[in-house]
Amino acid sequence: MTNQSCVFDVHQDKKILGELLAKGGEGEVYPLWNQEDVLVKLYHSKQLEVRGVELEKKIEAMRKLARLRQLKGVSWPLISVYDQDQRWIGYGMYRAQGKPMFFLAHALLYKKHFPDLDRRGLVSYLIKLVQHLRALHSQGVMVGDFNLHNILCEPGSDQVTLIDCDSYQLRIGGQHYLNPVGSADMTPKEHQGIPFCQVVRSSESEAFSLAIILFKCLLLGRHPYDIVGGEDPVTNLQRGNFAYGVGNKGIPKGAWYNIWSHMPHRMKTLFINTFTEGADDLSKRANLDEWLEALHLYRKEMDKGWHEKAICPSAPKPRVYRGNSQPITHF
Repeated sequence: MTNQSCVFDVHQDKKILGELLAKGGEGEVYPLWNQEDVLVKLYHSKQLEVRGVELEKKIEAMRKLARLRQLKGVSWPLISVYDQDQRWIGYGMYRAQGKPMFFLAHALLYKKHFPDLDRRGLVSYLIKLVQHLRALHSQGVMVGDFNLHNILCEPGSDQVTLIDCDSYQLRIGGQHYLNPVGSADMTPKEHQGIPFCQVVRSSESEAFSLAIILFKCLLLGRHPYDIVGGEDPVTNLQRGNFAYGVGNKGIPKGAWYNIWSHMPHRMKTLFINTFTEGADDLSKRANLDEWLEALHLYRKEMDKGWHEKAICPSAPKPRVYRGNSQPITHF
């Protein structure tokens, strides 16, 4: 635990902390007392004893990525903070606004937390998410641990912010900093069974995890490998056992069937390729540019009235389909 009521910057300027905002396995998060748009993450003393030197080096490396310091959609480490003896104990960042994307990927909670949301708004959030990931990748940064609780969406807008960024994987100055955390049901087959602290994420593994996020958001929290009457999601993932592929024999009846039937052909194709052949063959996975193109096309076709805008359509889509799967050249 931490016992700090104040922190100091590198110039030994004192900053008073507000009341505890959040607490996790690594540390605690506080707002500054007179500047609540700035948050400070203080690592637990046990974390500092074991990983303090490593954490400080990584945060300092992250701070050197100037473009990400200025990126609005990522709550990036901005300053290091110290105790009164000038020992490194954590970092400061801008406070993100919004509610966890987990609420969007939930059959009931989206109604409570995003009461005015329709499918066009949902797709707009996903577009922003992919754009932020592209910005991170352009700087050699991989998220690694895709967690819906660490992506905030601001109700009434399309703003998305990634938080808890200190775990991200990055390579800078010849040093490779890996992401030591993750979740098996969000991890592609090639990384299954390997300790996360040894996994080197790639653009292909990132795109696979992103595809799971997109699927869960678009299908009210359903995991792409969560088959009714089948094995658990991780086992199905390792086998490439995706129920929504050719034949549609395993699609759960009701809301999920209706949603899938209304989804554009292009989106379905990317999901099917990624979650079947793409489970083993990295070249079959849709990349970030392809997802971004498909999401833009989805929104564009909704604006033309070609797809249902309701989050949960009341009936399957008729067989007549007015859209097309041709790529668009302007967003």
